[in-house]
Amino acid sequence: MLLALLALLLTGCGNAEPKTTEAEIGSQSTDDAAALPDTTEQKPVADAPMMVMVDNTLYQSTGEVSTVDGRCGNMDGEITSQTANGTDAPTENGQSNFGTGYGYQRIDDHIEVLIDNQWIVFEQDATVPRMVMVDGKLYQETGNLPSEPFCGTPDGSITSKTANRNDVPTENNQSNFSDNRDFVFIDEDTIYVSATPDWMEFKVITDSDV
Repeated sequence: MLLALLALLLTGCGNAEPKTTEAEIGSQSTDDAAALPDTTEQKPVADAPMMVMVDNTLYQSTGEVSTVDGRCGNMDGEITSQTANGTDAPTENGQSNFGTGYGYQRIDDHIEVLIDNQWIVFEQDATVPRMVMVDGKLYQETGNLPSEPFCGTPDGSITSKTANRNDVPTENNQSNFSDNRDFVFIDEDTIYVSATPDWMEFKVITDSDV
């Protein structure tokens, strides 16, 4: 009798199958799944570039990191408000469409915003290239760097700036981007204008080019 009972117990253990829950094969129960974030949710994507408004002027990120060296540690201002939507353009001074608390500095005709420990360049949406007027001639930036570094004494300085970035200079020693630049004559049609960090080439343009 005792031997028969032992035989039955051994037979039952051999036929038993381990219980496998859905959770053990990678599935979640209904309650667990409800607690997880919905990774299939489509998040809005901002189509507009990063923008800020300072001094009633709208600046747009170029996506470039500044190359300015020896920067002053003092901020010229801070972004204190944000648009309701990331695709909206700022309409108030000290406002951006990407966040608040960012310090910025004015650099000539643009500003640079400190974002994640990097100075990002923001420029106006200019339709007119950089220009200067010297000795009655209007010069336009070519985008070229001098073929040789200039280390001599400047021939003069830009001392005034047009009211708007898209204006054309009309007075001698005036530019449409800065009122604090040096220049040097290279030849009859070329001058170099100091920039940050390099000198830039400017060529004489005619009325038809403006």
